[in-house]
Amino acid sequence: MKKIILLLSILFVGWQAASAQKWSELSKEEKMMKAKAFREDNQKYLKNTLGMTDTQLTDIDNVNACYLSTLDRIGRYVKTDEEKEKYAEVATAARSAQLDAIMGVEKRDQFMKYVEDKMKNSKIQLDK
Repeated sequence: MKKIILLLSILFVGWQAASAQKWSELSKEEKMMKAKAFREDNQKYLKNTLGMTDTQLTDIDNVNACYLSTLDRIGRYVKTDEEKEKYAEVATAARSAQLDAIMGVEKRDQFMKYVEDKMKNSKIQLDK
């Protein structure tokens, strides 16, 4: 019985790895659908599990949008990879501080763990 369960587990893990796609292999529409579903799940978790208010959810969205646009500008205008990394670290620290102010450190850490686990269990592999 244990051998059968082990075999089924190995087959399941192998099937998941074989069916995984890289982000770059997805079409623009598939990426948009995945991103929307990911965001909706995150919003539900923030609201239902962590007790965030609608105002907090809006503020979190605004912080994330600003962060992404900042990274885009860093990528567009900063010349060297070393400088890009330096500026990205500063932007990331600022984003973390803003999220700590909105959510509190404990809830932000809990949310980060939730997202990390969700990404690990995803069938989408991010490109490196």
